[in-house]
Amino acid sequence: MTKCPNQGWFKAIAICAFFLVSTNCPTKVVAQSSSVDTSPNLTPNRTVSLKASFDQAFNNNKEVIAAKYNVDISKAAIRIAGAVPNPRFNLQYGWGPAFEIIIAGNPQQVGFQNQLRTGGTRTKLINLARANFRTSELQVAALLFDIHNRVRRAYAELAAAEAYSDLIESERKVAIELLKTTVEHFLQGKGAQSDEFQARLGVLQFEIQRLQAQARLQVASSALSLITGEVPKSIEVIDVDDNGLFKLSADRTDLVPPPNKVLPPLEQLFPVAFSERPDLKVAIQQKFADRRALSVARAQRIPDLFIDTGYQFTTFKKQQPYGLFPGTVRNSPGCYINASFEVPIFYQHQGETTQAKEVLLQDYEQISQLEWQIATDVVTSYEAVAVARANITKYQRDLLPSAAKVSRLARRSYEEGKTDLATAILAKQQYQQILTSYFDAVVTYQTSWADLEKAMGVPLKL
Repeated sequence: MTKCPNQGWFKAIAICAFFLVSTNCPTKVVAQSSSVDTSPNLTPNRTVSLKASFDQAFNNNKEVIAAKYNVDISKAAIRIAGAVPNPRFNLQYGWGPAFEIIIAGNPQQVGFQNQLRTGGTRTKLINLARANFRTSELQVAALLFDIHNRVRRAYAELAAAEAYSDLIESERKVAIELLKTTVEHFLQGKGAQSDEFQARLGVLQFEIQRLQAQARLQVASSALSLITGEVPKSIEVIDVDDNGLFKLSADRTDLVPPPNKVLPPLEQLFPVAFSERPDLKVAIQQKFADRRALSVARAQRIPDLFIDTGYQFTTFKKQQPYGLFPGTVRNSPGCYINASFEVPIFYQHQGETTQAKEVLLQDYEQISQLEWQIATDVVTSYEAVAVARANITKYQRDLLPSAAKVSRLARRSYEEGKTDLATAILAKQQYQQILTSYFDAVVTYQTSWADLEKAMGVPLKL
């Protein structure tokens, strides 16, 4: 009575084994587990280097192109400030009794009016325009450094996204190999079918992570292309040629120096930061320009002089009516000169002078606050870099080798039938978590290094 069910059971196993072997179930089922295969979309469209990204951003970034016009505008302002006021032409010529009858006495006249600037206003305006021109140049330099820093961050994020995608693919392959082992154990009667289902579930979970990795790659590629001056027109994946830290090979990388390279002492960084920080240079130059503006405001208290010169003549009738003038009336020409200026009785431009003084005092406070902020940024970013480097070294020397060894031994023990599947899966998950944490540490290091460069105001090379 018990023989028949056993024969049916063995027959079912044989049929299942034939199906699995003939269709290569572990890989085919995994490939069909998702209706969308994401691997073709992860193929890079092109490869860019960090230096090429810098050059392209400096030449094509829209913010840089727009900001460079400010330099030309400020340069034109120098010419405007140095322009000598044009003379004003005056002409008075009339008809009718008012200009023909001598009793009216209205002459005809032609002349010029000229404005004479006093108090050195023209020279002070030129100095102010030159100071503003230098400010605009420093602002463009500050923007270029900001673009440099943002390109570094975008490139680092793309490198991290690429490395994360490679990690998912490699771990997925490990999960597929583990699934093959569970299928073999099941066919050999060494394991239960629930182990196969559990291993298959582990493979399926990577499909979601592959989609996330694809989205991260596409977003990072779009961010890098946008910061380098390109307008994304389609979904693409850009490949980077510098992700050595993610591959545990830090011999050469342009993104960040190797973690084992010694950092300079913190005390040596402060003088460099205070002399190279672009926004501090802009603030100091702006203070200089505002001092020039105060000089212009004070010069405006002396009123400009307006000089009128000209020639006048008469067009009276030779014979005046009503016997106003006996005989013949002759033309009475002559030259004239008039001088006029504003009399500062009610207002002496106190408002402009006071405003310029307050702006200058505000500049001093802003520079002091910026110097305090620079010192804080240098200290915090330096400490963050040191901690991140220490974490990476710890991962590379201790955690990653140990986790890889534990995962490898657990898998081998499962293949030999010494341990169960749960132990192998747990060891694999721990290794993946440590790898993910290591990647996070590398990203933190790259971000901290970008923060340190921003705090210093100059690209750092060790």
